Amino acid sequence: MSEGTLLDVVYCEGWDPAARALIGRLSPGIARERDAAGEQYAVALVRPDSGVPLVLVEVAWKHHFARSAHFDERGRRRGLFEFRVLEDGSLFLVKVDQWTYHFDDQEEFDEQNAGRVELSFGPDGDGWVNKAPRGYGGGSSSGRVRKPLSELKMPKPAFGDWEPFTNSKKLTLRTPDTPVTDPPLPVEERPWRPSVPLRPFGIDEMFTAGTRFSLSESHGVVEVELRDAGKLRMTSGRLVAADPAFLDSDAAHFTVTVPPGEYRVAVSVIRFVDEPAHERVVAAKLVVADVPVATWEAALWPGQNALFLGDGEFYGYGVDSGTGCFTDVCSLPEEMDDDLLEKFEEVDPHIDVTPDGADGNIIAFTTGWGDGSYPTWIGRAADGTPVCFVTDMLILNRARILTA
Repeated sequence: MSEGTLLDVVYCEGWDPAARALIGRLSPGIARERDAAGEQYAVALVRPDSGVPLVLVEVAWKHHFARSAHFDERGRRRGLFEFRVLEDGSLFLVKVDQWTYHFDDQEEFDEQNAGRVELSFGPDGDGWVNKAPRGYGGGSSSGRVRKPLSELKMPKPAFGDWEPFTNSKKLTLRTPDTPVTDPPLPVEERPWRPSVPLRPFGIDEMFTAGTRFSLSESHGVVEVELRDAGKLRMTSGRLVAADPAFLDSDAAHFTVTVPPGEYRVAVSVIRFVDEPAHERVVAAKLVVADVPVATWEAALWPGQNALFLGDGEFYGYGVDSGTGCFTDVCSLPEEMDDDLLEKFEEVDPHIDVTPDGADGNIIAFTTGWGDGSYPTWIGRAADGTPVCFVTDMLILNRARILTA
Protein backbone atom coordinates (compact mmCIF):
# COMPACT_ATOMS: atom_id res chain seq x y z
CA MET A 1 0.00 0.00 0.00
CA SER A 2 1.35 3.37 -0.91
CA GLU A 3 1.62 6.41 1.34
CA GLY A 4 -1.78 7.80 2.20
CA THR A 5 -3.87 5.11 0.51
CA LEU A 6 -7.54 6.11 0.88
CA LEU A 7 -9.95 3.34 1.79
CA ASP A 8 -13.67 3.39 2.53
CA VAL A 9 -14.84 1.50 5.62
CA VAL A 10 -17.82 -0.68 4.69
CA TYR A 11 -19.56 -2.78 7.36
CA CYS A 12 -21.26 -5.92 6.08
CA GLU A 13 -22.07 -9.58 6.68
CA GLY A 14 -19.09 -10.67 4.63
CA TRP A 15 -17.65 -11.53 1.26
CA ASP A 16 -19.24 -13.70 -1.44
CA PRO A 17 -16.26 -15.39 -3.16
CA ALA A 18 -18.34 -16.63 -6.10
CA ALA A 19 -19.73 -13.18 -6.94
CA ARG A 20 -16.59 -11.47 -5.62
CA ALA A 21 -18.77 -8.93 -3.89
CA LEU A 22 -19.65 -7.72 -0.40
CA ILE A 23 -23.07 -8.82 0.81
CA GLY A 24 -25.40 -7.78 3.61
CA ARG A 25 -24.06 -4.25 4.05
CA LEU A 26 -24.68 -2.91 7.56
CA SER A 27 -24.88 0.52 9.10
CA PRO A 28 -21.97 1.43 11.40
CA GLY A 29 -24.45 1.51 14.29
CA ILE A 30 -25.59 -2.08 13.75
CA ALA A 31 -21.98 -3.22 13.41
CA ARG A 32 -21.04 -1.46 16.63
CA GLU A 33 -23.94 -3.14 18.47
CA ARG A 34 -22.83 -6.55 17.23
CA ASP A 35 -19.26 -5.81 18.25
CA ALA A 36 -20.35 -4.93 21.79
CA ALA A 37 -22.48 -8.09 22.02
CA GLY A 38 -19.72 -10.30 20.62
CA GLU A 39 -21.84 -11.21 17.59
CA GLN A 40 -20.27 -11.75 14.19
CA TYR A 41 -19.97 -9.13 11.46
CA ALA A 42 -17.38 -8.03 8.93
CA VAL A 43 -15.75 -4.80 7.84
CA ALA A 44 -14.20 -4.22 4.41
CA LEU A 45 -11.58 -1.61 3.61
CA VAL A 46 -12.44 -0.77 0.03
CA ARG A 47 -10.75 1.23 -2.72
CA PRO A 48 -13.27 3.96 -3.62
CA ASP A 49 -12.29 3.93 -7.30
CA SER A 50 -12.74 0.20 -7.90
CA GLY A 51 -14.97 -1.08 -5.10
CA VAL A 52 -12.47 -3.91 -4.54
CA PRO A 53 -11.54 -4.54 -0.90
CA LEU A 54 -7.91 -4.56 0.06
CA VAL A 55 -8.70 -6.05 3.46
CA LEU A 56 -11.75 -7.77 4.94
CA VAL A 57 -11.90 -8.24 8.72
CA GLU A 58 -14.28 -10.85 10.16
CA VAL A 59 -15.05 -10.48 13.85
CA ALA A 60 -16.83 -12.68 16.40
CA TRP A 61 -15.58 -11.71 19.84
CA LYS A 62 -17.95 -14.11 21.60
CA HIS A 63 -15.91 -16.89 20.04
CA HIS A 64 -12.58 -15.13 20.76
CA PHE A 65 -12.19 -14.93 16.99
CA ALA A 66 -11.02 -12.49 14.34
CA ARG A 67 -9.66 -13.05 10.85
CA SER A 68 -8.37 -10.68 8.20
CA ALA A 69 -8.29 -11.46 4.50
CA HIS A 70 -5.97 -9.53 2.18
CA PHE A 71 -6.95 -9.25 -1.48
CA ASP A 72 -5.09 -8.62 -4.72
CA GLU A 73 -6.34 -6.14 -7.33
CA ARG A 74 -8.47 -8.88 -8.97
CA GLY A 75 -10.42 -9.67 -5.82
CA ARG A 76 -8.55 -12.88 -5.03
CA ARG A 77 -7.67 -13.53 -1.41
CA ARG A 78 -3.91 -13.76 -1.17
CA GLY A 79 -3.58 -13.93 2.61
CA LEU A 80 -5.65 -15.05 5.58
CA PHE A 81 -4.59 -14.16 9.13
CA GLU A 82 -6.51 -15.83 11.95
CA PHE A 83 -6.47 -14.48 15.53
CA ARG A 84 -7.72 -15.46 18.97
CA VAL A 85 -8.48 -13.23 21.93
CA LEU A 86 -6.49 -14.65 24.85
CA GLU A 87 -7.35 -14.64 28.53
CA ASP A 88 -5.30 -11.46 29.07
CA GLY A 89 -7.34 -9.63 26.42
CA SER A 90 -4.59 -9.57 23.80
CA LEU A 91 -5.00 -10.70 20.20
CA PHE A 92 -2.80 -13.62 19.16
CA LEU A 93 -2.00 -14.68 15.58
CA VAL A 94 -2.59 -18.44 15.49
CA LYS A 95 -2.67 -19.17 11.76
CA VAL A 96 -1.52 -17.69 8.45
CA ASP A 97 -2.37 -18.84 4.91
CA GLN A 98 -0.73 -17.07 1.97
CA TRP A 99 -1.15 -17.72 -1.76
CA THR A 100 0.98 -16.63 -4.72
CA TYR A 101 -0.78 -16.31 -8.08
CA HIS A 102 1.37 -16.67 -11.17
CA PHE A 103 -0.92 -15.34 -13.91
CA ASP A 104 -3.70 -12.79 -14.18
CA ASP A 105 -6.68 -15.09 -14.80
CA GLN A 106 -5.63 -17.74 -12.31
CA GLU A 107 -8.44 -18.99 -10.08
CA GLU A 108 -8.43 -18.11 -6.40
CA PHE A 109 -6.75 -20.84 -4.31
CA ASP A 110 -5.76 -22.72 -7.49
CA GLU A 111 -4.78 -26.13 -6.14
CA GLN A 112 -2.57 -26.98 -9.10
CA ASN A 113 -0.64 -23.80 -9.77
CA ALA A 114 -0.91 -21.34 -6.88
CA GLY A 115 1.94 -21.29 -4.39
CA ARG A 116 0.87 -21.68 -0.79
CA VAL A 117 2.49 -21.14 2.60
CA GLU A 118 0.72 -22.23 5.80
CA LEU A 119 1.89 -21.31 9.28
CA SER A 120 0.40 -22.08 12.69
CA PHE A 121 1.59 -20.98 16.11
CA GLY A 122 1.15 -22.18 19.68
CA PRO A 123 0.98 -20.06 22.84
CA ASP A 124 4.76 -20.12 23.30
CA GLY A 125 5.52 -18.96 19.75
CA ASP A 126 6.52 -22.40 18.50
CA GLY A 127 4.84 -23.30 15.25
CA TRP A 128 4.76 -25.27 12.04
CA VAL A 129 5.25 -24.15 8.44
CA ASN A 130 4.23 -25.93 5.26
CA LYS A 131 5.29 -24.61 1.86
CA ALA A 132 3.98 -25.62 -1.56
CA PRO A 133 5.87 -23.39 -4.03
CA ARG A 134 3.54 -24.22 -6.92
CA GLY A 135 0.38 -26.17 -6.27
CA TYR A 136 -0.87 -28.06 -3.23
CA GLY A 137 0.16 -31.47 -4.53
CA GLY A 138 3.79 -32.58 -4.59
CA GLY A 139 6.94 -30.66 -3.92
CA SER A 140 5.83 -29.31 -0.55
CA SER A 141 8.09 -29.00 2.46
CA SER A 142 7.33 -28.59 6.13
CA GLY A 143 9.18 -27.89 9.32
CA ARG A 144 9.25 -26.16 12.64
CA VAL A 145 9.20 -22.40 12.98
CA ARG A 146 9.39 -20.03 15.94
CA LYS A 147 8.29 -16.41 16.26
CA PRO A 148 8.87 -13.99 19.14
CA LEU A 149 5.64 -13.44 21.04
CA SER A 150 6.00 -9.72 20.31
CA GLU A 151 5.38 -10.52 16.62
CA LEU A 152 2.33 -12.67 17.35
CA LYS A 153 0.51 -10.65 20.02
CA MET A 154 -1.05 -7.21 19.90
CA PRO A 155 -3.69 -5.34 21.90
CA LYS A 156 -7.23 -6.18 20.85
CA PRO A 157 -8.28 -3.28 18.57
CA ALA A 158 -11.29 -1.22 19.57
CA PHE A 159 -14.25 -0.91 17.23
CA GLY A 160 -13.26 1.30 14.31
CA ASP A 161 -9.53 0.73 14.80
CA TRP A 162 -8.96 -1.45 11.73
CA GLU A 163 -5.44 -0.41 10.81
CA PRO A 164 -3.72 -3.12 12.93
CA PHE A 165 -5.32 -5.77 10.71
CA THR A 166 -3.82 -4.29 7.53
CA ASN A 167 -0.09 -4.72 8.21
CA SER A 168 0.33 -1.10 7.10
CA LYS A 169 0.34 2.36 8.66
CA LYS A 170 0.16 4.17 5.33
CA LEU A 171 -3.61 4.42 5.23
CA THR A 172 -6.41 6.91 5.45
CA LEU A 173 -9.69 5.28 6.46
CA ARG A 174 -13.01 7.02 6.07
CA THR A 175 -16.58 5.96 6.79
CA PRO A 176 -19.06 7.34 4.20
CA ASP A 177 -21.54 9.85 5.61
CA THR A 178 -24.48 7.97 4.08
CA PRO A 179 -23.42 4.33 3.81
CA VAL A 180 -25.40 1.98 1.59
CA THR A 181 -27.17 -0.76 3.58
CA ASP A 182 -28.97 -3.96 2.59
CA PRO A 183 -31.98 -5.79 4.05
CA PRO A 184 -30.99 -8.02 7.01
CA LEU A 185 -29.68 -11.49 6.16
CA PRO A 186 -30.96 -14.51 8.11
CA VAL A 187 -28.26 -16.02 10.30
CA GLU A 188 -28.16 -19.20 8.22
CA GLU A 189 -27.42 -17.17 5.07
CA ARG A 190 -24.41 -15.33 6.44
CA PRO A 191 -21.40 -16.09 4.23
CA TRP A 192 -18.96 -17.15 6.93
CA ARG A 193 -18.74 -18.47 10.46
CA PRO A 194 -15.94 -18.31 13.02
CA SER A 195 -13.57 -21.21 13.55
CA VAL A 196 -14.95 -23.07 16.56
CA PRO A 197 -13.40 -26.16 18.19
CA LEU A 198 -15.43 -29.34 18.40
CA ARG A 199 -18.23 -29.06 20.93
CA PRO A 200 -19.99 -31.92 22.74
CA PHE A 201 -23.37 -32.95 21.40
CA GLY A 202 -26.20 -34.87 23.01
CA ILE A 203 -24.31 -35.86 26.17
CA ASP A 204 -27.40 -35.73 28.39
CA GLU A 205 -29.38 -37.83 25.89
CA MET A 206 -26.47 -40.24 25.49
CA PHE A 207 -26.73 -40.97 29.23
CA THR A 208 -30.52 -41.32 29.22
CA ALA A 209 -31.54 -44.96 28.81
CA GLY A 210 -33.95 -45.53 25.93
CA THR A 211 -32.92 -42.50 23.90
CA ARG A 212 -32.82 -43.26 20.20
CA PHE A 213 -30.45 -41.71 17.67
CA SER A 214 -30.36 -41.88 13.90
CA LEU A 215 -26.73 -42.33 12.91
CA SER A 216 -25.13 -40.67 9.93
CA GLU A 217 -23.75 -42.58 6.94
CA SER A 218 -26.76 -44.93 6.83
CA HIS A 219 -25.79 -46.84 9.99
CA GLY A 220 -29.43 -46.95 11.08
CA VAL A 221 -31.19 -46.30 14.38
CA VAL A 222 -29.64 -47.08 17.76
CA GLU A 223 -30.95 -47.08 21.33
CA VAL A 224 -29.04 -46.14 24.48
CA GLU A 225 -28.42 -48.58 27.32
CA LEU A 226 -26.50 -47.65 30.48
CA ARG A 227 -24.03 -49.88 32.28
CA ASP A 228 -22.61 -49.42 35.77
CA ALA A 229 -18.83 -49.86 35.43
CA GLY A 230 -18.10 -49.58 39.16
CA LYS A 231 -16.52 -46.93 41.33
CA LEU A 232 -13.19 -45.28 40.63
CA ARG A 233 -11.06 -44.87 43.75
CA MET A 234 -9.18 -41.59 43.44
CA THR A 235 -6.57 -40.96 46.10
CA SER A 236 -5.34 -37.63 44.69
CA GLY A 237 -8.31 -36.38 42.61
CA ARG A 238 -6.07 -35.98 39.55
CA LEU A 239 -7.79 -37.82 36.69
CA VAL A 240 -5.99 -39.65 33.88
CA ALA A 241 -7.88 -40.72 30.74
CA ALA A 242 -5.88 -42.79 28.27
CA ASP A 243 -5.45 -46.04 26.38
CA PRO A 244 -4.72 -48.47 29.25
CA ALA A 245 -2.24 -50.39 27.10
CA PHE A 246 0.06 -47.38 27.29
CA LEU A 247 -0.37 -46.33 30.90
CA ASP A 248 2.81 -45.69 32.83
CA SER A 249 4.01 -43.45 35.64
CA ASP A 250 4.56 -40.55 33.21
CA ALA A 251 0.96 -40.35 31.96
CA ALA A 252 -0.45 -36.82 32.22
CA HIS A 253 -3.51 -35.92 34.27
CA PHE A 254 -6.10 -33.26 33.48
CA THR A 255 -5.56 -29.78 34.88
CA VAL A 256 -9.03 -29.74 36.50
CA THR A 257 -9.03 -31.86 39.64
CA VAL A 258 -11.67 -33.14 42.07
CA PRO A 259 -11.57 -33.97 45.80
CA PRO A 260 -10.14 -37.44 46.56
CA GLY A 261 -12.85 -40.05 46.92
CA GLU A 262 -14.80 -42.78 45.15
CA TYR A 263 -16.76 -41.83 42.02
CA ARG A 264 -19.23 -43.82 39.99
CA VAL A 265 -18.40 -44.60 36.36
CA ALA A 266 -21.25 -45.07 33.89
CA VAL A 267 -20.82 -46.43 30.37
CA SER A 268 -23.24 -45.52 27.59
CA VAL A 269 -23.81 -48.32 25.11
CA ILE A 270 -25.84 -48.13 21.92
CA ARG A 271 -27.68 -51.15 20.56
CA PHE A 272 -28.62 -51.21 16.87
CA VAL A 273 -32.38 -51.54 16.55
CA ASP A 274 -32.21 -53.61 13.35
CA GLU A 275 -29.29 -55.69 14.63
CA PRO A 276 -29.85 -56.25 18.38
CA ALA A 277 -26.64 -58.25 18.86
CA HIS A 278 -24.58 -55.27 17.67
CA GLU A 279 -23.61 -52.86 20.43
CA ARG A 280 -20.96 -50.17 20.85
CA VAL A 281 -19.72 -48.04 23.73
CA VAL A 282 -20.30 -44.37 22.81
CA ALA A 283 -19.15 -42.66 26.02
CA ALA A 284 -17.90 -43.18 29.56
CA LYS A 285 -18.73 -40.82 32.41
CA LEU A 286 -17.01 -40.26 35.72
CA VAL A 287 -19.78 -38.89 37.95
CA VAL A 288 -18.39 -36.44 40.52
CA ALA A 289 -21.81 -35.19 41.68
CA ASP A 290 -25.39 -35.96 40.65
CA VAL A 291 -26.03 -32.34 39.66
CA PRO A 292 -27.30 -31.05 36.28
CA VAL A 293 -24.60 -29.83 33.90
CA ALA A 294 -24.89 -26.14 33.02
CA THR A 295 -21.81 -25.83 30.80
CA TRP A 296 -19.33 -28.07 29.01
CA GLU A 297 -15.66 -27.52 28.32
CA ALA A 298 -12.73 -29.51 27.00
CA ALA A 299 -10.62 -31.38 29.53
CA LEU A 300 -7.03 -30.20 29.07
CA TRP A 301 -3.59 -31.46 29.93
CA PRO A 302 -0.89 -29.07 31.18
CA GLY A 303 0.30 -26.72 28.45
CA GLN A 304 -2.88 -26.97 26.34
CA ASN A 305 -5.16 -24.04 25.52
CA ALA A 306 -8.46 -24.63 23.73
CA LEU A 307 -8.28 -21.15 22.17
CA PHE A 308 -5.56 -22.47 19.87
CA LEU A 309 -7.72 -25.22 18.39
CA GLY A 310 -8.92 -24.81 14.80
CA ASP A 311 -12.39 -25.35 13.42
CA GLY A 312 -13.77 -28.70 14.57
CA GLU A 313 -10.50 -29.65 16.28
CA PHE A 314 -10.17 -31.15 19.75
CA TYR A 315 -7.61 -32.41 22.22
CA GLY A 316 -7.95 -36.13 22.76
CA TYR A 317 -6.03 -39.21 23.76
CA GLY A 318 -4.93 -41.71 21.17
CA VAL A 319 -6.25 -45.27 21.25
CA ASP A 320 -4.46 -48.18 19.54
CA SER A 321 -5.93 -51.07 21.55
CA GLY A 322 -9.62 -50.26 21.07
CA THR A 323 -9.82 -49.42 24.78
CA GLY A 324 -9.85 -46.31 26.97
CA CYS A 325 -9.84 -45.89 30.72
CA PHE A 326 -10.13 -43.65 33.76
CA THR A 327 -7.70 -43.77 36.68
CA ASP A 328 -6.13 -41.57 39.29
CA VAL A 329 -2.57 -40.44 38.64
CA CYS A 330 -1.51 -42.16 41.89
CA SER A 331 -2.80 -45.50 40.57
CA LEU A 332 -0.57 -45.55 37.51
CA PRO A 333 1.59 -48.67 37.26
CA GLU A 334 5.36 -48.22 37.11
CA GLU A 335 5.24 -50.24 33.92
CA MET A 336 2.61 -52.14 31.99
CA ASP A 337 3.49 -55.82 32.54
CA ASP A 338 2.08 -58.78 30.62
CA ASP A 339 -0.34 -59.80 33.38
CA LEU A 340 -1.91 -56.34 33.43
CA LEU A 341 -2.06 -56.19 29.65
CA GLU A 342 -3.87 -59.53 29.55
CA LYS A 343 -6.55 -58.19 31.89
CA PHE A 344 -7.20 -55.24 29.56
CA GLU A 345 -7.67 -57.67 26.68
CA GLU A 346 -10.80 -58.90 28.49
CA VAL A 347 -12.68 -55.57 28.34
CA ASP A 348 -16.23 -56.25 27.13
CA PRO A 349 -17.51 -53.57 27.35
CA HIS A 350 -15.80 -52.54 30.63
CA ILE A 351 -13.56 -53.91 33.35
CA ASP A 352 -12.36 -52.84 36.82
CA VAL A 353 -8.67 -53.56 37.48
CA THR A 354 -6.51 -52.81 40.52
CA PRO A 355 -2.76 -52.80 39.79
CA ASP A 356 -0.54 -54.63 42.26
CA GLY A 357 0.31 -52.41 45.22
CA ALA A 358 -2.04 -49.59 44.21
CA ASP A 359 -4.71 -48.08 46.46
CA GLY A 360 -6.72 -46.94 43.45
CA ASN A 361 -8.08 -48.82 40.46
CA ILE A 362 -8.40 -48.51 36.69
CA ILE A 363 -11.79 -48.70 34.99
CA ALA A 364 -11.40 -49.49 31.30
CA PHE A 365 -13.99 -49.57 28.51
CA THR A 366 -14.09 -50.30 24.81
CA THR A 367 -13.98 -47.27 22.50
CA GLY A 368 -16.72 -46.97 19.93
CA TRP A 369 -15.59 -48.12 16.50
CA GLY A 370 -12.15 -48.94 17.93
CA ASP A 371 -8.88 -47.08 17.51
CA GLY A 372 -8.75 -43.32 17.08
CA SER A 373 -8.50 -40.17 19.14
CA TYR A 374 -11.21 -39.27 21.63
CA PRO A 375 -11.92 -36.07 23.60
CA THR A 376 -12.91 -35.82 27.23
CA TRP A 377 -15.41 -33.15 28.28
CA ILE A 378 -15.88 -31.59 31.70
CA GLY A 379 -19.41 -30.81 32.81
CA ARG A 380 -19.80 -27.98 35.31
CA ALA A 381 -22.74 -27.08 37.52
CA ALA A 382 -24.30 -23.62 37.46
CA ASP A 383 -21.86 -22.51 40.18
CA GLY A 384 -18.86 -23.68 38.13
CA THR A 385 -18.14 -26.82 40.15
CA PRO A 386 -16.97 -29.83 38.06
CA VAL A 387 -19.65 -32.52 38.26
CA CYS A 388 -18.52 -35.04 35.63
CA PHE A 389 -15.89 -36.04 33.07
CA VAL A 390 -17.07 -37.69 29.84
CA THR A 391 -14.89 -39.44 27.28
CA ASP A 392 -16.82 -39.19 24.01
CA MET A 393 -16.23 -41.77 21.25
CA LEU A 394 -17.79 -39.31 18.76
CA ILE A 395 -20.15 -41.91 17.28
CA LEU A 396 -23.16 -39.73 18.13
CA ASN A 397 -21.53 -36.34 17.49
CA ARG A 398 -23.25 -36.03 14.09
CA ALA A 399 -26.26 -38.16 14.86
CA ARG A 400 -29.86 -37.00 15.05
CA ILE A 401 -31.74 -37.38 18.34
CA LEU A 402 -35.05 -39.14 17.74
CA THR A 403 -36.36 -39.55 21.30
CA ALA A 404 -35.15 -38.60 24.76
